[in-house]
Amino acid sequence: MRIFAICFIGTHIPLLSFVAREAIRGQVAWGDLGILLVATLIGTAGALYGIHALLSPLKLSIEGVASIGRGEPVKIGPVAGPDEISELLRRVNEAAASVHSRLSTLDHAAHRDPLTGLLNRRGFFAEIDPLFAAHIGGAFAILDLDRFKAINDRFGHPAGDQVLRDFANRLGATCPRDAIVARWGGEEFVIYFPRTDEAAARATLDAMLAGIADTPVGPPGLPPVTFSAGLVEAGSERIERTAERADAALYAAKRSGRAQVLVERDLVARAGD
Repeated sequence: MRIFAICFIGTHIPLLSFVAREAIRGQVAWGDLGILLVATLIGTAGALYGIHALLSPLKLSIEGVASIGRGEPVKIGPVAGPDEISELLRRVNEAAASVHSRLSTLDHAAHRDPLTGLLNRRGFFAEIDPLFAAHIGGAFAILDLDRFKAINDRFGHPAGDQVLRDFANRLGATCPRDAIVARWGGEEFVIYFPRTDEAAARATLDAMLAGIADTPVGPPGLPPVTFSAGLVEAGSERIERTAERADAALYAAKRSGRAQVLVERDLVARAGD
C-alpha cells in the first residue's frame, strides 16, 4: 500500500497540476481531462505492475532466508542483473549454499565414526528408531573383535586402527544392502538386519567369520583376527532391551571360546540342558 500511495501521488501530480491550472483559468476542457485521466490511470497500473515484477524476487529471498534458519537446503534459482535486488538474491544463494554445506559436515561428524566411516551410536539410533517404532522385526547382532587390546599393545595403535578400518569395510561388503551397520564403540560393532530371520543373519555372520579367516584384516604380520557375536531376534521391544539381550549372547560367546556367533535361542537351550 505504501508503494501504491507513492506511485499514485507521483503519477497524479501532473494531472492535479493540469486540473488546478484549468480551474484557475475557468476553462476546464473535460475531453482533454478525461483523456489525461485515462492515460494517468494506465500509467499508474503499468508502474505498479513493473514495481511488483521488480520486487517479486524479494519474496524468494525472504523464503530462502527462512529456509536457511530451518536448516533446509534452498536454491533460489538463476540470478541475473547488476541491480541491488539481484545482488541480494546472489548473496542469499551463497549463504544458503554455505550453511547447507556446514550443516552437512556437522551432521556427518555427529552421526559417523571418523575412523571407520560407519555410523556411530548416535547415527545408528537415528537410523533404526523409526524401524523399531514400526515393528518391522528382524535380527540384531553385536560383534566384538577378539583380543583386540593385545594387538594395540603389541603392534601399536596404528595397526589396531587399520584392523578396525579393514573390519568395517569387510562388514560393509558382506552385509546385505538394507542392513544398518555401526561402530558401537571401541572394537564393538552392531548390525541390524531388518525383516531378516536369525538363520539368514547368522549365515551372513558365519560368512564374515570364514572370510576373515581366509583373508585376514589389518596390516601384514598380525596374528589372525577373529570376532565373537551375539545375535538375537528383534521384536516389538525397545532397542535398548534388544541390545542388552545381544550383549548377553556376545559375552556368552566370549566365555565359550570366542570366534563364533551365538544365537540367543541357542543360549537359552543350553541353559535348559
